[in-house]
Amino acid sequence: MNMKWIGLAALVVALPVGAEMYKWMDADGKVHYSDRQPPTHAKRQETIRVSPRPNPIPAAPTPGATGVEGEQGAAPTGPKSVADQEMEFRKRRVEAAEAEAKRQKDAQAASDKQRNCEHAKARVAALEKGGRVTRLDASGEQVFLNDAEIGQALVEARKTADSWCS
Repeated sequence: MNMKWIGLAALVVALPVGAEMYKWMDADGKVHYSDRQPPTHAKRQETIRVSPRPNPIPAAPTPGATGVEGEQGAAPTGPKSVADQEMEFRKRRVEAAEAEAKRQKDAQAASDKQRNCEHAKARVAALEKGGRVTRLDASGEQVFLNDAEIGQALVEARKTADSWCS
């Protein structure tokens, strides 16, 4: 199960049935809203009850709405509660973060592929240029390749370049 859905389910379960919100003004005259009690030094404070009940006034039906719940184009049931709005906001924020992470991952993969393509092409060019070619053997000593080994290395280098540059 996807972790973001588990998190959203936990939020729904944790939502209070009848929550209280507090509105208060600090010493500088700035208004604050919170779900926690205001500090004792607040100039003015007000308790706001948040009702979980939907708005008793039904929303006007939209053109083409069927009125059947669950069908596409169904009329909304009324304004969304603060909890629903918060959940939707958090969902959008998680989706945006996931999209940004995917974009960065794709950009990094494209950058790595470009760099590997350039290295592979440089290896092919060096082998095609001719001259003496060396490699390290198992003991770490430099060994010169003969013409057959250079030809085999060139074939492998071209395959590598084709795989990275396609």
